[in-house]
Amino acid sequence: MSHDLRLERLAKTFPNGTAALHDLSAEIDSGAFFSLLGSSGCGKSTVLRLIAGLDVPTHGRVVWPQGLARLGFIFQEPTLMAWASAICNVALPLELAGVPVRDARARAAEALAQVGLSGFTTALPRELSGGMQMRVSIARALVAQPQVLLMDEPFAALDELTRGRLNDDLLRLWSECRFSVIFVTHSVFEAVYLSQRILILSARPGRLLADIQNPVPSPRTPEVRLLPVFNATARDILAILEDRVTC
Repeated sequence: MSHDLRLERLAKTFPNGTAALHDLSAEIDSGAFFSLLGSSGCGKSTVLRLIAGLDVPTHGRVVWPQGLARLGFIFQEPTLMAWASAICNVALPLELAGVPVRDARARAAEALAQVGLSGFTTALPRELSGGMQMRVSIARALVAQPQVLLMDEPFAALDELTRGRLNDDLLRLWSECRFSVIFVTHSVFEAVYLSQRILILSARPGRLLADIQNPVPSPRTPEVRLLPVFNATARDILAILEDRVTC
């Protein structure tokens, strides 16, 4: 069953008159890893909100040819319930959907194991590092077995070492589960490392400047950052950003 996603001439103008997006069209292939790149305020997060149904476009539409797919959404902050353990935070979407508590907790434990936190099921968020909190957030998104995972700069606040480890964990999970990913980032190098395709948006209102098929070979390991093709791809994208994405 296909769950390809189409963005058809999306435009969004907010009530205060701010035009966030203009005439944005793209096709998101099932099971693919996409990144959205562009300057601050160019509408990247707005695209995710429109896809998730958290906002509605002023013009255009989001099309799911086979009906609405299961979505997971990971925000820049982990947004965990401070008073609840890791396993309770992860089980919450299932319990809200009516899954019996015992079954929800069992599936939550499996999701935490997927992200390397099987020994921290009873830990409260304040007892976890920033990277571990983000792993809990990822587990919470994965527990409902999403077909499309939306990620809004999830690693931006983390140190470079933790960010690199989570990049690798994300690629492993994507390879195992094969959900589609739409990943918002400001980092060209992160986009080149993670993505199969990279969509570059103009400054506000966001329009599609380039749709780049990433030539960097897979599987992606830290060593690929040393390849000439990795650095050449990053340079090409930076040139587009410097030339066309202006505030």
